[in-house]
Amino acid sequence: MGAVPDPQVARALILETHSPESPNATEVSYLKVRYARSYAGLEECRALKILILVGCGTFAIPSLKPHPGLVQLSVSDSDVRMVTGIDGAHELHTVDLPRNFIEDLSPLLDCAQLRSFDVRGNPLSDATYSTVLPELERRGVKMVVPTLQERDLMLRLRSIGLPYSYYRKGGSYRLSRPGLGLTDMPEADHIKIGPEELSRLLDTDHEALAGIFERKDLMPTLRDP
Repeated sequence: MGAVPDPQVARALILETHSPESPNATEVSYLKVRYARSYAGLEECRALKILILVGCGTFAIPSLKPHPGLVQLSVSDSDVRMVTGIDGAHELHTVDLPRNFIEDLSPLLDCAQLRSFDVRGNPLSDATYSTVLPELERRGVKMVVPTLQERDLMLRLRSIGLPYSYYRKGGSYRLSRPGLGLTDMPEADHIKIGPEELSRLLDTDHEALAGIFERKDLMPTLRDP
């Protein structure tokens, strides 16, 4: 008998199968899960092709070995720090991991079918920039990665106890709170703040940064998305 499914995994399976009484996880090929605190129950989804996880409170991506046919993985706005479980899906060609806490991307080197990935808003390590990214670029993999300026600002935020993500979207920069430690909806309320202003606050006003998500004037609007 398997582990009791995480409530959010169970909810996602019910929504996908339209079967509240007995959802058949083994036939599910697409699944989107929000706010899970564990991956219990995912291992039953052996036919998965696309897995989307949003705002999860786990330190690693799920092991992909139960999903050998997975072709697309997205884990966003979550507490993920490690991607070591990625080697279990040999058909994986698209990996999107924006706004997490990932430093080491070397496990992506084992994804032979990888075509593209997005890791904006992650504090990547120097080794990842100097070794992993050039090798993936040499293989022709399309990538979206944080600039060194964005990475360094994230590291400065972490050094004062603020686990925020910083990334560029369109023509503006955004600050967000990945995972479930600081907000119940980490994919929402990403505020707009430029690197110069963020750097100034890091130099002069840590208290303002700690409460910055309460500033409504920094929220995107319909007129200024």
